[in-house]
Amino acid sequence: MNNRSLFRALVIGALVLVGAAAIATGAYNWGLAQGIAESGRAMAAPPAGTPYVYVWPRPWGVGFFPIFPLLFLFLFFFLVRGIFWRGPWRGGYGYRCGGVPPSFDEWHRRAHEAERQAPRSSAGSA
Repeated sequence: MNNRSLFRALVIGALVLVGAAAIATGAYNWGLAQGIAESGRAMAAPPAGTPYVYVWPRPWGVGFFPIFPLLFLFLFFFLVRGIFWRGPWRGGYGYRCGGVPPSFDEWHRRAHEAERQAPRSSAGSA
C-alpha cells in the first residue's frame, strides 16, 4: 500500500466517522424533541383503590439472565481474536512452502522414493 492509497483510506475512514457522528447527533436530537413533546401530555391519576404492583418483570426469567451477558462477552472475545490473531489458514505461522513444514515435505518425498524402490509382490499367487 503506497502513501497515496493510505491517505485515501484514512480520508474515507474519517469521512465515514464524521457521517456516522452526524447521523447519531441528528437521531439523538430527534428523540430528545420527541420525548419533550410526549412529556407535555397530562397523565390522569389512577382511580382510587387501584393496587400498585411492586413487580419488576424480568425479560428472561430468573435462570437465563446471567447466561446472555456471558454469551455476548464470548462473542466479543472471539471477534477480537479473529481480527488480531492469525492462524495458519491466514498465513500466520510462517510455512511458505506449500503450507507444510520443510521437514514433513522431506519425509514425504523419502517415503515415496522408498515405495518406488521396494519390489512389488503379488499377494494372490502362491
